[in-house]
Amino acid sequence: MNRIEEKVLELALKQTPSAEVLYDEGESRSVSFENNKLKYVSTKSIRGIGLRVIKDGKIGFSSTTDFRKPEKLVANAIESAKFGQTAAFEFPSKGHFPKVAVFDQQVIDYPIHQCVDIGKDAIERALSVNANYECSVSMGKGHGARRLINSKGLDVSIASTSFGVGIEILEVKGQSLLWVGEGESSKGLVTNLNKHLEKALRDLKLAGKELKLKTGVYPVVVTAKAMGNLLATFESDCNGKLVQKGASPLTNRLGEKILDERVSIYDDATIDMAGSSYPWDAEGMPSQCTPLFEKGVLKNYIFDLQTAGIMKATSTGNGNRSFASQPSPGNSNITVEPGNMSFEAMVKDVKYGVLVDQVLGGGQSNILAGEFSVNIDLGYLIENGEIVGRVKDCMIAGNAFEVFNNIVAIGDTAEWHGSTKVPPFYLKAMNIAGNAE
Repeated sequence: MNRIEEKVLELALKQTPSAEVLYDEGESRSVSFENNKLKYVSTKSIRGIGLRVIKDGKIGFSSTTDFRKPEKLVANAIESAKFGQTAAFEFPSKGHFPKVAVFDQQVIDYPIHQCVDIGKDAIERALSVNANYECSVSMGKGHGARRLINSKGLDVSIASTSFGVGIEILEVKGQSLLWVGEGESSKGLVTNLNKHLEKALRDLKLAGKELKLKTGVYPVVVTAKAMGNLLATFESDCNGKLVQKGASPLTNRLGEKILDERVSIYDDATIDMAGSSYPWDAEGMPSQCTPLFEKGVLKNYIFDLQTAGIMKATSTGNGNRSFASQPSPGNSNITVEPGNMSFEAMVKDVKYGVLVDQVLGGGQSNILAGEFSVNIDLGYLIENGEIVGRVKDCMIAGNAFEVFNNIVAIGDTAEWHGSTKVPPFYLKAMNIAGNAE
């Protein structure tokens, strides 16, 4: 008996010569502590199948988690093609894919009860420093398998794993709330929660003294952890779908110098064990490292097959989806080339300014235009090169394009935060709404 994905493809090819089947299965196990206590240990699993067809030149799609009626899945995809978008691509045949490590057997073998023990130990260590801390810990692991087959003979399969750890500590002092969060994720095993606990405890100690700051323009050092909010503009504006629609301000600007010449940003799915790495994307296109900006110059947009076809371009291997959705261009790992100044030297160079380590959500932002106005969740006042205390109830505002042309220095060491590897940035000036009258 054929496997379900082969059966679906066989049925689809009786009604159209162009079809593609994506099969996904996965299981995740997670441990969560809240308010210093174990909240739950959970297991989730899912498997599903998605069928994309090109029928009479138009795209049809259907998906299901019920494998008992493959005929219905096929009928739904064929029917939806009547109302689908005109196809600007053909399904790919087998290509040459880079070797990218995305599977770690240690993740599969790691006992979930050890996550419980690690979480308990971390909370006990935090409470030994301050019994009033409220701690939350999350640890989780997952594994999955994916197979993609199509009418051009493409047949590729892959197994992958994931692991993540995180700790959040909340300190309540009267009307003041101080929250610090640290963690990491990878496709490999990452169980050293203690290093993140130690960083969080150091931050809490630095933030022990609360200081006032007048509204004004200040030099700012932004840590790697807080850089994601500023990078979001360039990730979005380089998305081929937004470029196709003319919504991106970077439309028709390839080859232009947009940012400071020290800034180089890449979309790279080929990094071993990184959170968003893969050897082939969800359409069967080879993964690659795509320069978005090199020395400040806009080099590329990211594309899936359909968007690339409409734009008369080539897919960059960024077709992103689950079995339950059609592909769209999506970032893999975003990396920023380090500079030549240490984080410590940045702080030491600031006479009077602010260190931003966490921001609160997305704030009031127009990401595409680069406009941002966001609360500083964890920030410090720097005086004569020394961190002297915490600034709270403050907000940074500005434009990402202007900020990235207003750089004193870029840090010499990049850090992973989620699927972003970025160094700290030392910025000449940023508007800050202060908390002093």
